[in-house]
Amino acid sequence: MRSIKHVFVWIVVCCLVPAAGGCGPGGVDDLPRQAVWGKVALDGVPLAQGTIAFRPLAALPTPGMVSISGGGYSIPKAQGLVAGSYEVSILSSENPVPAEKVNEPPGQETRRQTEAVDGIVRTKTLGKSASSKQLIPSRYNTATTLTVEVKEGASNAFDFALTSVGPPKK
Repeated sequence: MRSIKHVFVWIVVCCLVPAAGGCGPGGVDDLPRQAVWGKVALDGVPLAQGTIAFRPLAALPTPGMVSISGGGYSIPKAQGLVAGSYEVSILSSENPVPAEKVNEPPGQETRRQTEAVDGIVRTKTLGKSASSKQLIPSRYNTATTLTVEVKEGASNAFDFALTSVGPPKK
């Protein structure tokens, strides 16, 4: 009987120890994440509200999405992006939908960000707007031409000066 209890205790210990190692924000992943921040202006005026999304151009594990408020955005290092190239989409509508919070563990946030970025990609593919009237021209979101290069250990500040009128014709 003693040996059955002993085996049971070891089974419980073996199951609980690995599970405890993954608890909390520090144990979610060990990716070399980088903080990303910057400013967004439309026609020289800071964008009051909106959303900025970073979609990896290669097989990187970290898409990102965060709210723009008062012309600024920031993704802290704990939820940041790994070094690499990203396509940037900027959205702002007349009836805004709040973006994801960035104060959750990276595993949960990364899943939500991936879903949100996938929504932008689906909108591009289908050619339909998923929200109310966009204030930002499509060349900055569904047909974006914006890209950034996140670098490890560097200042990853990316400012975007958007214009509502198209580029001048040549």
